[in-house]
Amino acid sequence: MDAGLTPWAGYVYMLTSLFTVTAAGTILIKAEPSAVEFGHPLMVNCSSSCAAAKIVMEGTRGNNVTKQPQWSALSYSTVQSWSHQVSCGVECSSGKRDRSLIIVPVYNRELNITSPPEVLEINTTYSLECTGPRVYPNNRLILKWQRGNEIIQTNSTVEKGIPNVDKRLRNVLQFTARTTDDGQVYTCVAEVDLGSNTTLQIANASVTLETYREPRSTMISVNNQSSSESPVHVAVGDSITLVCDTLGNPEPTLQWEYPESTNIAINSSAVLYISEATTENNGIYKCTASNKYGADENKVEIKVKDKSAIIIGVSVSVLATATLASGAVIYYLYQKAQKSQEYKLKNAKPRNNLQLLSG
Repeated sequence: MDAGLTPWAGYVYMLTSLFTVTAAGTILIKAEPSAVEFGHPLMVNCSSSCAAAKIVMEGTRGNNVTKQPQWSALSYSTVQSWSHQVSCGVECSSGKRDRSLIIVPVYNRELNITSPPEVLEINTTYSLECTGPRVYPNNRLILKWQRGNEIIQTNSTVEKGIPNVDKRLRNVLQFTARTTDDGQVYTCVAEVDLGSNTTLQIANASVTLETYREPRSTMISVNNQSSSESPVHVAVGDSITLVCDTLGNPEPTLQWEYPESTNIAINSSAVLYISEATTENNGIYKCTASNKYGADENKVEIKVKDKSAIIIGVSVSVLATATLASGAVIYYLYQKAQKSQEYKLKNAKPRNNLQLLSG
């Protein structure tokens, strides 16, 4: 440092950037970026508003100094120190002098989550532990837990720590598993506090939870069609495939209940196959899904008819629909005619017809 600038009136400390009014005038010292990742480049600028200022900057080793009459800059091709601070000394032509000091937060991106068991029991309490990246000063680090997009817990410390000691901040979240936690994403977010209500996100890590749950949403399809409308009509001699689908964890066990017949086979626990259907296959087919947490079921009614009966049934249905439609049209036309006649009578006016009077 230039010996001509000592002794200094004192230090003004600031993180990342500052404007300060001193005896030497206004000093601006600013770091770009405001917080630097370890091993990455950094530049610190210092300037003063006093006339013909002489500026001297001091920082860690391995820097390059650039000077102009009223500003100076230190550039670092790679930051290799966790305690990174730069001082800026200003001497004006009037002889007034002062100094400011900036402390630049240094960080890495090592963020770790200790996950709970792979599958969670409902109504059981668990912990999610997040260990933050290394940051100095330590009190610049903020760790947040998010459930989805909602921030549910924030942790920080007032301790600056020691530059050469790798002391990590932890944020432990305790929660009771709920059914809504199945598939829920929990995220730990690490941010550096830059001051003035400004933060810089430097790392995040997520875990997706899975919970044990009872079977639900059990559905049966018939020949790849939803069986939401029951009964399902099929023709004698048709092949019928019923598939049972459900949700649950652990994977539910499926069991069928159906009218006994020699032409029924269970190809797997989820698939029931009827070959060359007969009227003996008429009845209720029920699929029950169960695990140790509960059970769920669904059922469908199958009606097997002769093809001629199905065709007649369809024809009758079509004829009935057409008859109803024709009747509706006739009724509409009749009503319209009646209203037209009524209108003509209501609006009729007498005429001066001598023949009618004489008659």
